[in-house]
Amino acid sequence: MKKIKAPSEGELFILEYLKHKNISFEREVRLNNLRFDDDFGYRDVDFYLKKYGVYIEFNGMWNNTKEDRIRYRKKKEVYRKNNIPCIYLYPENLGIIDFVFTKRLIEEMKKKAMTKELRLFQLKRFIDDRGDLFVWLILSIILLCGDFNWQEDSGTIMFLILVCIFQVYRFIKGIYKFFIKNSPEFNMN
Repeated sequence: MKKIKAPSEGELFILEYLKHKNISFEREVRLNNLRFDDDFGYRDVDFYLKKYGVYIEFNGMWNNTKEDRIRYRKKKEVYRKNNIPCIYLYPENLGIIDFVFTKRLIEEMKKKAMTKELRLFQLKRFIDDRGDLFVWLILSIILLCGDFNWQEDSGTIMFLILVCIFQVYRFIKGIYKFFIKNSPEFNMN
């Protein structure tokens, strides 16, 4: 049985980020029988995103020595040759982790034609980013359908109508952003 090493500070930061974003993962996953890997024949990957089928490597010692960079490049090349979907994070990415993680994950899924997984991730981001939309719409509908004196409560009703219009606008804009603009068919590089 493989012993899992304690996470570095950078790996701990990524671990906490994934937990915060409610993204399920496994730590220290071993990939066996890798072709084109003269050094090991297997590699231990920092994180595996089960739902999306993508690995994460944190290259925490990238800035230490030339030998560390060479080692990381070899590992990256082995993954590429074995067609393993993996995103790579570096110490300087941790300050903007949400942006970098999201962008690299979407790019990797597009590159590997992982359309189903891409749609799942886009739906999750859409719900996370627009979750309050549904609460406002339901609250507005409940209040509008309630027992109102339409003449006395016209200001409240106008406010709720404006909230509904704004939320529908956000909903449409969100659909465009997450499902159309980011679709593999729309944005082939």
